[in-house]
Amino acid sequence: MNARVYFLGTGAAMPVSRLLPCVALKVNSNIYLLDVGEGCQIRMFRKGLSPLKVKAIFITHAHGDHYLGLPGLLQTMSLSDRKEKLFVAVPRTLKEQLLSMLSSGIVKPRFEVEVAELSAGFTYSDEKVQVRAFTVEHTTESYGFWIAIGKKTLCYTGDTAPCKSVVENCRNVDILIHDATFTHLYSEEAKEQGHSTAYEAARVALEAGAKSLVLFHISARHSAEEVFFDAYRLFKNTIVARDGLQLLL
Repeated sequence: MNARVYFLGTGAAMPVSRLLPCVALKVNSNIYLLDVGEGCQIRMFRKGLSPLKVKAIFITHAHGDHYLGLPGLLQTMSLSDRKEKLFVAVPRTLKEQLLSMLSSGIVKPRFEVEVAELSAGFTYSDEKVQVRAFTVEHTTESYGFWIAIGKKTLCYTGDTAPCKSVVENCRNVDILIHDATFTHLYSEEAKEQGHSTAYEAARVALEAGAKSLVLFHISARHSAEEVFFDAYRLFKNTIVARDGLQLLL
């Protein structure tokens, strides 16, 4: 099975130096999106990823930088003459907003959109992937995702403070994609905002026994080097995500 991870947007809050959060998993011809930051379809086109091939979308929480790209993506899919049903899984509060948007005609997809409500233990599976949701610790209802693709596994935390839930649900994964909004110099700010420092992400990866760590959701105030060295002193197999990064799974 041919599986790749595409980091389409890796920044936090505002698209200053990085685009907003969006990760695409391409498994053979199927595409699965984790969060949908503004303009994610632009990066998809540049990477040769067709919106028509998106089978399912999983959104971690109802903060704008993680879902405001969805209306535009649905519009692009319609303009591309999509016919296949799209599966979208979102937290309860975002489900109500999304259903209202669809019913009001603000967005008029020409295909069926199945909207599912996330909860702890929520699962999705098809012939290519298995997905399980787990709660994380942020300032609003938020979820991470454990994903199995064949014999390979990865975890995507979305926005989270360091927490036992990630350690317990992401044990021994091949790739842990973890919130690393700040370096340790801003640990108090990270705590107040429900985020992790790069060092804290490294500690979680170590405790979970992850094989590799990808630092994600990087604040524009930090360079990639600052973020990398904050984590590397604790967890050596660390990568700082950048827009456009591709990884084989």
